[in-house]
Amino acid sequence: MGNWTRHDTRALIEAAEERPIMAKWVVQAIRRHHGEPGLVEKMARLGDFTLTAAPHVWGQSDCSLIIADWAMVNGYPDGAADLRGTYSTEAECRTVLAERGGLVATVGACASSIGLTPLHEPEFGCIAVIGSAHNPARQWAAIWSGFRWLVKWGDERAARWVPFAAPALTIWRI
Repeated sequence: MGNWTRHDTRALIEAAEERPIMAKWVVQAIRRHHGEPGLVEKMARLGDFTLTAAPHVWGQSDCSLIIADWAMVNGYPDGAADLRGTYSTEAECRTVLAERGGLVATVGACASSIGLTPLHEPEFGCIAVIGSAHNPARQWAAIWSGFRWLVKWGDERAARWVPFAAPALTIWRI
């Protein structure tokens, strides 16, 4: 771990000023994750990603595939390439996930295929499956924002990023 400097803190504050949506969580993220390598750059990438991510399209860029998109923004290959285009509705998505053992198993296989490291505690920008261990309908793919899990919530008509406070079932480092 590198040393955290006032320059790093100032850079994050300036980034928050340029992106008002970031302002609320920047301070909390700094407090929790100040020693993580590349934090400033990852925070900027996440801010840009949440503002410019592809619209929700089932089987191309939906609430489950969005974490593969985030991994690609961070230099990884598409761990979900074999899933893209295999469904075009929410019902078909649920069927595909069920055939692959559920969201946890599917994301786990995708993460493993691109060499992501499992974590026990979240690091800024890591990905996870969050929600109920006993109810697959209450599980979501998420990105750790530094103080909450971000989930792309909605459908093709209206999808937006929603902060969740839910238990992580599995976590991987990005």
